[in-house]
Amino acid sequence: MDFFDEMLNKSPKEKFIEIIQNGNLGALENVFENFFAEYIAMVELLEKQGLNEKNMKNFILENFEFIEQRKNDIFIELGAKILGHEG
Repeated sequence: MDFFDEMLNKSPKEKFIEIIQNGNLGALENVFENFFAEYIAMVELLEKQGLNEKNMKNFILENFEFIEQRKNDIFIELGAKILGHEG
């Protein structure tokens, strides 16, 4: 099995872990700084709408499969952003 076949047989999370283990430090720093800024903004906006951590945890429990799929989307998106900074 060549490298390309091996990459196709990995989950988005496994591919993402490889990218961050081998990624350019500057690219990782930029991508994660932006990601955390977006996360903080979303949490603050939710709190301003009267939603709290309990609401968020309930949503996760009630929408587990949706959350799992979206996590895969985020692994792919962040991995692409990291690799895009390197190229």
